[in-house]
Amino acid sequence: MKQQAKDHPAIRELISGLERALGERLLAVVLYGPAARDDAPHAETDLHLMVLLRDLSLGTLADARAPILRWVGKNLPIPRLFSPVTLAGAADVFPIELGDVADCHQVLHGADPLATMPEIDSEHLRLQCERELREKLMRLREAYIVARGKDRDLERLMVSSFPAFTMIFRGCLRLHGDAVPAGDGEAAAAFCKSAGIDPAPLAAVDRLRHGQADGASMSELFARYYETLDRAVDAIDEFVHRAPEAARETRSESP
Repeated sequence: MKQQAKDHPAIRELISGLERALGERLLAVVLYGPAARDDAPHAETDLHLMVLLRDLSLGTLADARAPILRWVGKNLPIPRLFSPVTLAGAADVFPIELGDVADCHQVLHGADPLATMPEIDSEHLRLQCERELREKLMRLREAYIVARGKDRDLERLMVSSFPAFTMIFRGCLRLHGDAVPAGDGEAAAAFCKSAGIDPAPLAAVDRLRHGQADGASMSELFARYYETLDRAVDAIDEFVHRAPEAARETRSESP
């Protein structure tokens, strides 16, 4: 997808439409997420874009409406809209997401807006890692109840939730100064190794996400998946709280 993104018909149409509608108010369009990492099982719909606009006034948003609605009408995710000011301010609020985008993205139009993004504060990142993992697990419990034990719904729930959890895992690895693999499966494995958790259930869900079922029932796999994530919540307290100390030790050893 990295090689083909600029030539994707829907992306070409969106950028062309935004250019016509906004002119110089369109500063940049950036591809991020699974497609930018070449880890998109559904490459045609995993097209996540960040659009940087000169301002986010209602007039500018209204002018951008038509091309964005055409994009969304193709069942594609609505782009994330930023201005230079809101992007700079978001680094403290969304350090996991912006750290993930900064690590792996492709500029499709304009100058790279991540090149001048402020450095992410480790304390903000630590707090979001802990909060987000607990919140995502809470949502998973709620969705499990709604799924009523149906295999198709459980499969969909695991496949759809997996990227959100792995984004948090990459944030934890980044907090430690560890290497952060681009692929979701590799990031999950690296986190599990660092946190002392069995990676097998997460690996099975990653294979399922890529259309490779292991033969286990969805109920059995979900039980293992849920148990692993529950252990991750238990482990993350120690995992994220020892990160600042580890970072200080690394800095003190530097020449």
